[in-house]
Amino acid sequence: MARILVIDDYPPVLDVLRIVLRVRGHEVITADNGPAGLRLCECHAFDLALLDVDMPGMGGIAVCNELKGHVMTRHLPVLMMTGRPGMDADIRAKRAGALEVISKPFEVRELLDKISRYATPPTAIPLRPEPPDGFAVRHSC
Repeated sequence: MARILVIDDYPPVLDVLRIVLRVRGHEVITADNGPAGLRLCECHAFDLALLDVDMPGMGGIAVCNELKGHVMTRHLPVLMMTGRPGMDADIRAKRAGALEVISKPFEVRELLDKISRYATPPTAIPLRPEPPDGFAVRHSC
C-alpha cells in the first residue's frame, strides 16, 4: 500500500491515524511538528502527506508551501485537516497546494476514501536519488 506522512501536533490524532491507516495496510510515518515532518521528507519518499492546518510554529499551510516548492516533493499529494473548518481554511490550504481539506473530528470512512483517491504508490521510482557529485547530504536519515 502507500507510505503516508502524517503531521499533527496533537498526539491522540497521530495515534488514531497511525492505527486506522496501518490496519488498512499503509505504512505510516508521523511527526508532531512541521520542521520534523519536512526533515522526514529528506529521508523518505511518501505517496501522500496528511497535514494539520493549525500547529504551533510552522503550521500545515507553511509545510505545504515548502513541499510544493521543492523539486523532490512538489508532486506529493497533500490532504489537510482542520479543527476550524470554514472557507478561509479551505482557501488557504488549496492555495498552498492541498487537494482536499478534511474537518476534525473526521469520519474514518471519508478519510479513507480520500486517501484511497490520492495515495497511489509510485512504481519503479527510487526512494531518493543520489545527490550529484560535490553536493553533501545535510544529515543522515
